[in-house]
Amino acid sequence: MSEAGHKARGTIVKVPDATPGLVVVEGQQKQFTLERIWKSPIAPAANMTVDIDLDVNGSIAGMTVVDRQQMTSEHMRQLGGVAQERGKEAADLAKKGVGELAARMGTVALASAVLVWIAWFFFPAAGIDTGGGKISYTFWKLLAVDFKDLESLATGGTHGFFSLLGLLAIAAPFAAPFVRATWSRYLNAAPLVYIVLGLIIMWSKEHSAFKEIAQNAGINPFSWSGMIIVLLIAAAVLAYQAVQEPSGGLASGSALSGGSRGSAT
Repeated sequence: MSEAGHKARGTIVKVPDATPGLVVVEGQQKQFTLERIWKSPIAPAANMTVDIDLDVNGSIAGMTVVDRQQMTSEHMRQLGGVAQERGKEAADLAKKGVGELAARMGTVALASAVLVWIAWFFFPAAGIDTGGGKISYTFWKLLAVDFKDLESLATGGTHGFFSLLGLLAIAAPFAAPFVRATWSRYLNAAPLVYIVLGLIIMWSKEHSAFKEIAQNAGINPFSWSGMIIVLLIAAAVLAYQAVQEPSGGLASGSALSGGSRGSAT
């Protein structure tokens, strides 16, 4: 191939017989013959992908079949490149979104709200000693347990309306920065209020359910996990944002406005 030529990828649409074959390359159909052109040990076939050497005039100077393994490798690289690019775009969007949310909520409030969600769904909150082992419950799973129903204790039960209120409570802090009202900051206290109320209700129910067992056996099979403290602390830190004074932008604006009216008079 001439130094001024180049290599291109094409697809055979017609195999040479009594007439020349046809290959689509660079959007054009070009004729080719086997003699001095076809370089591969296997015969050409329709729809076969080939690498084509083109001379300075654009004529076919050589043609070889593309190895299937090579094609697969190229496709994987292309897919990997696309996935990496899309992943980078998604990461940039997520980073931007988290940054904007942190700017609205505050870093401490956002971190506390996220920790509440993690502790709510993943940290052990309590457990029951069955004698042959211990069943552990997250706070979310505990909300669905009916302590007087053995099947519920084993499977976790079914969540109801009170559990739905809990989801709204832990979602409330994320909505607070978007509510244009002076009371919106109190939404940060919703998780703590709900968690304390939920603990009181659950303590009352488990005490009623295991009271006789505790009296007869001398020990209560139900016990709280120390990890529940993480949930309470995170919710308490979040609730602290509710009692803090809002940023002074609005107050300063009102003062300046009042000062301007005073000067005008």
